Amino acid sequence: MGRLWGDLGFMKWAMLFSLIAVVVLTLWSTLRLVGKSASPDLRTKAWVDAVIFWGGFAAVSGILGSLFGVIVTLQRMEAAGAVTTPLLAFGYRVGLTSSSLGVAILVLAALAWFPLQLRWRFLQADAG
Repeated sequence: MGRLWGDLGFMKWAMLFSLIAVVVLTLWSTLRLVGKSASPDLRTKAWVDAVIFWGGFAAVSGILGSLFGVIVTLQRMEAAGAVTTPLLAFGYRVGLTSSSLGVAILVLAALAWFPLQLRWRFLQADAG
């Protein structure tokens, strides 16, 4: 885990914040949608939609991190004057780590968002 954390560079903070936001918003939305006092109000819908927003933010941050990783790798190869296999592998690993993590957070957010959205719509249909 330490190597992964270090490979993310400064993008690790955006990823961590996105992951925490997705988890907290999912829990908060679930509490608002489950129970006898659950209602399909627009505030609850906003909390539900925030889950998928932060998942998307993580994916975009991951792509941005990949671009930075490729740029740093190219700068290191230029400074070294020669392309070595370990240097190239390092660049690929760093470049793909942030994209992979960002997409994983987006998948988690989508898997949380869909049932929350469905529950909100069912509550709305029952109220209408």
